[in-house]
Order: sequence, then C-alpha cells, then structure tokens
Amino acid sequence: TSGNYPGYVTFSYDSTTGKFKARKRYVYAYTCSSSGTTTSCPSSYTSTTYSSNLYLTYSGGAYSLTKTGTHFYLYATPLSLGIPSFMNPKSVDFVTNSAYNFLTGKATVSSIEGTYTTSGAGSTNSCSTGSIYTSLNSTYKPQACYPGTNTTTRAAAVTQLATIKSAVEANGESLRYSTDVYLAFRDALLAQKLVSDSIADGTPGQNMVPFVYFTNESDGSKYHPMMVIVSYGNQTSPNGLKDVPKPPGASSDNCSSYSCSPVTRYANLENYVLAIPMKDYGVISTLTDNSLTTSLCSDDSTCSASTSNRTVYNYADTADNGILVNGAVMFPLYNNALYPSPIAGELSASGCHVGQGGGGPHCHSDGYLSGQGLGLYNDTDYTSKVTHPPLIGFGYDGVALFGQYRATTDASLLGYSTSLGDWGVHNHDSIGNHYHSHTITWSGSIPGTDGTVSVSNIAVLMKGAYIGKIANIPYFRSSCGSKFQVNKYLGGTTSSVSC
Repeated sequence: TSGNYPGYVTFSYDSTTGKFKARKRYVYAYTCSSSGTTTSCPSSYTSTTYSSNLYLTYSGGAYSLTKTGTHFYLYATPLSLGIPSFMNPKSVDFVTNSAYNFLTGKATVSSIEGTYTTSGAGSTNSCSTGSIYTSLNSTYKPQACYPGTNTTTRAAAVTQLATIKSAVEANGESLRYSTDVYLAFRDALLAQKLVSDSIADGTPGQNMVPFVYFTNESDGSKYHPMMVIVSYGNQTSPNGLKDVPKPPGASSDNCSSYSCSPVTRYANLENYVLAIPMKDYGVISTLTDNSLTTSLCSDDSTCSASTSNRTVYNYADTADNGILVNGAVMFPLYNNALYPSPIAGELSASGCHVGQGGGGPHCHSDGYLSGQGLGLYNDTDYTSKVTHPPLIGFGYDGVALFGQYRATTDASLLGYSTSLGDWGVHNHDSIGNHYHSHTITWSGSIPGTDGTVSVSNIAVLMKGAYIGKIANIPYFRSSCGSKFQVNKYLGGTTSSVSC
C-alpha cells in the first residue's frame, strides 16, 4: 500500500493562559515495495505550519483543535523517559541521519495465530487455523489450541509438564528447575500485550507471544524436553528508538560511511520459534568447555589468535543468546566492535535497538531504573511476598536470568550475599545455577579512540558466554533449529526433511 498518513502535531505551551497552541503538523509519506517475503517502506515527512491560531481542546472525552482551547495545567512528573546516563555514559551526541526503512512481512499475525473460537453462548469451540497449531503433532496441539492466555491451554501445559518430569526422572535425569518455574515463565510470556503503537506493522492490543508449549522428544535413548516459545520479538511498551543518540547505521548501496547512512529508528514484528532446553545438562567451569563454531571473537585477529584472549564477553554468540519475559530477544553485552554497547550510545532507555538490517529490536543491556514504569521490570516486581529478584528471561543454554539485586534494598532477599561468578551466575537455596542482571565497571580500548577508557555502572543482562553445557542440546543455535519439518524437538509433525 502507498499513501500519506498523519504523523504528529507540535505545540507551544503558554503557562499564563494554560493553553497549547498548534505550531506544526508533520505528515509521513511512504511507498512500500516487496522483495521475497519482506516488504520495505521507505518513508519521509513534510511539515505544515499552522497559519491561524488553533488550540488543543478537550471535550466529551476527545481532543480537537479549536480557536478557543482548553486550559491545561502541567505538573512535574517523577518519571524520566529519556535515555538514562548509564545507557549513554560517554554522552554520545544525537545524530541527525535519516531513518532507515521500516519493514513488514517478517511475521503476519493472521497466518501465525489464524482464526479460532472459544466457548460462548451458542458457539462451537474450534482451535487455531494458524501455522503454529497446524504444524504440531497431536501430542502438543492441546497446548496451542488458542493463542495468548487461556485456561484450556494452560491446563494442557500443566499436564504436559508433569508428564515430562516423570519421563525424564524415570530415565535417571532431571529438569534444571522446578516445573513451577517454567509454568510461571510461560504464563508471563503469554500475558504480554502490545500497549503502544511503536511497531510499524503491530496493532495495539495484539499478543506479543502467542504460543508457549512444552515438548519431550527422545533421541532414541534420552529425552530432550524443550520450552518452545513463539514470539514477535518486541517489547510491549514504547520502544523509544526515536530517542537513541546514535543508532546502528543500515547498509546502503549509496553510502560507505556512517555519516551518510540511514539509521534504525523503526521496529517491526519478528517471527521467532525458540526452543529453551529444560533438562539439566550441567554447567561448564572454563570457556573452552563449550565449543562455538563462530563467536564475537571470530572476526577479531587479536581475540581469535589464542584461546587465552577469550572472555565471557567476547566468546559469545554473534546474535541473540536468550529471550526476555516480554518476548524480545537479548544479545551479548558487547556489540560487534567488541566493547559494551551502552558506551556507543546506541541503545534505547530499555537497553535495546534495531540492528543494521532493520527488523525487531534486541536488547544488549538491562534497562532497570528504580522508580520507572516502562522497563522490562521495575520496583513493583520486588514488592509483596517476593523473596528473590524477578525472573526476567532465559539464556538459550536453558539457564534462567533473574533481575538485579538492588544494593542494600534487597539485603533480605535470598542469595543477596552469594557472590556472582565470572558468568554473572550463582546457586543458592536449591534454586539451581542462574544468571542475574548486574552492573559492572568496564575498562578497555574503543575503536577510533586512543588509550583505555573506564566506565562504571554498565548494566548487564547476560555477559555473553553460556555457562550451561551446550554440547548435547539438539540443534543448538543451528540454522535448521527453527524449522518444524527438520527439528522434531519443536513438536513438528515430521522430521524427515533434510536441512
């Protein structure tokens, strides 16, 4: 589709009269074109100055512009929705590069979720006609009959978790965590609804994680239970990409430097099908115990020259290494230039951005900020009967990620005085090994600068490297891993198709 679409109106405020006067109206224009399964929509805008005196008016529950206007009174807010200093510790200047195209077509809600009916007067129940439900074998279909939160699918998940636990333990093995942990994470994911209009092809109110189900397939001798998460890969609240000081520059045929590159300020829906291993495969004690075909270290001559140059920060996936409780994926703390992403001033207040190719956002850093309400988690997640920081994600190694311990405030919470090791992991009170978001002081060199810099209060989700043993996890980070026809551990109806 093509056309002109209203963008926004800017106002000036007169504190004496209490009125907002309309100044300019910005209208976005875009023409979309498709290539393969992805549609890009290059956009531009024009502005029109209001020549007559029009003021913001509120009447009957609606806003309009009139010549009289309504009196509004402004009060100070405790919220600070700009970029916090720890997401731009070097005070990188805001760039004026044009915005890169937004994309559509990576995920289509109608095709993934399909149509369905639930109980109601005179209705007949029917399950989803979408691609996820129809791809599953009969064992797992009851868990994905309906997208989002649903009592019927939850009951099926509870039954399946009990079956998985019994089967794994009967084989002399165990799950990494209690089934209650997986159920709680499932419930939180499915409750995620989009409450903003900051995703180009998203619709406020839609599911952000339509399906979560549990599988328990065998390789012939051992079970490999998985928590399978279907996600559109975005946070539910405003993504704040317009406020990022220096976003990644998108590749362009007509530009060879960042100064002329368009930058990523739009997000679109992604199409993730992710399998989180539930079985306890153990943990490693040294980085080389896990083998990665490629890592952030691979393209750096100094880093790749010797295993002694590998660290928990650079011996990490080059892309996502886990998923957060809102359905967005997380990346290692380091960017592809091998230093902490916040230092580059390239992240939103949530610790996220859209990469060079466009698409959905991913998160390098923890955006927790006391007193704020738009982050992944906030102070309310520590209230009531909480005895531990909140569960906020899982690494792809199956190790859970919990929120930060707030200095002094959380001294009474379980594990507060149990130190985090090199991976940002500890084990206490029979919970099992688990990651925690935390803050660090980082010292090192940054490309394009002289000498070494030291920056404190860098907020870490996962540092990068996996502590969970990955050697025996089927299809771990494989390009085939998200294909139902290939990876039976996703619960597909066949595994006879080669990758």
